[in-house]
Amino acid sequence: MTVDTSLPAYWSHMATLQVAENAPNLAEILADLEFGFRLVPAAASPPGLLWYQLWVDGRRGPRRCGLIAHRLLAALQRLADLGDLPAFRILAGERWLGYSTAIAADESSEWLATKDKRAPLEVPDPRQ
Repeated sequence: MTVDTSLPAYWSHMATLQVAENAPNLAEILADLEFGFRLVPAAASPPGLLWYQLWVDGRRGPRRCGLIAHRLLAALQRLADLGDLPAFRILAGERWLGYSTAIAADESSEWLATKDKRAPLEVPDPRQ
């Protein structure tokens, strides 16, 4: 999968997710949120599905990136659990669902030191 690198270097690729092609429009669902994120459609998706990359503005630090990813993915997961987001699945970055404020401070220094903001997450090939 191709990862969008057209965003400034301070943006971090936090997750890749999928929904059914007939799912509600994610941009409309999340339009009122102002968390400093972007959902970028993937260059390719398997037939009948849409893949999106979740990018988060990293200027407020790694702890904030983790919290934003957690909030967005948890909200989307709740919609999926209610049946309102068909075929929703987190393909990469599911660790952010368990990210909490209690561990954020402990992980942030290690995360900042080791995260390559341009390295793609490992995501399955949509053609397989």
